[in-house]
Amino acid sequence: MRAQGSPDDADARAEPLDDDAGDRAEGADRDDREETADADPDDGEAVGEADPDDWEEVGEAAAPVRPPRPHRPAPRPPQTLGVRCPRCPALVPTGLAVCPSCLAPVAARERGSGAGRAAGRIAGGALRLVLRGGAGHLDVPRGAVLRLGRSGGWAPEAAGLLADEPSVSARHATVEHTADGAAWVTEVPQGATNGTRVNELVLRPGSRFRLRNGDRVGLGPWVDFVVHGVAREPGDAGD
Repeated sequence: MRAQGSPDDADARAEPLDDDAGDRAEGADRDDREETADADPDDGEAVGEADPDDWEEVGEAAAPVRPPRPHRPAPRPPQTLGVRCPRCPALVPTGLAVCPSCLAPVAARERGSGAGRAAGRIAGGALRLVLRGGAGHLDVPRGAVLRLGRSGGWAPEAAGLLADEPSVSARHATVEHTADGAAWVTEVPQGATNGTRVNELVLRPGSRFRLRNGDRVGLGPWVDFVVHGVAREPGDAGD
């Protein structure tokens, strides 16, 4: 017979108790782990579906707002100041019938045209020689010969305009206005010091050259005049 309270009896009695305690301890540990997994470590709230109020709606980006364009008035049509003279580079203001520089008629836009010949005729049928820049003019009646030079004795009509022009010879050239309305220029036979030109053509001394309306006759390099009032030009009937 064993004595009461022996060590073997104590182990037998304590063993069932140890199994139950272990089961309870294991279950407690498992519950703690599950609660820890479901909890938010930051705020202690359970992790689940988010609150609808926490969602922010994102709409389509709005187009940038552009400031209104300033009102621009319609451009004004260009104003006509005048027309360019058909005989010289001067500007003829609107309303004038002749060029203020060379006295060319505004209507005579094309040299040698019928309108230009009619508009270029001078009252009384005279031939008019207009000096460059409109500084003066000389008229040659029909059937007359005008001498051009600085000599008052040889060219009395022209000397008053040409006396201060050193490039012009004392006896330079003549302009003849025939009775039929034609016009001719001739450099003096002995020749002028600086020569005579019609437009860009250099004349031969002693040989006359037929003129037409709008021709520019040069006496040397600095003096020239424009011809107006030719009634009969090359190519007219009866030429």
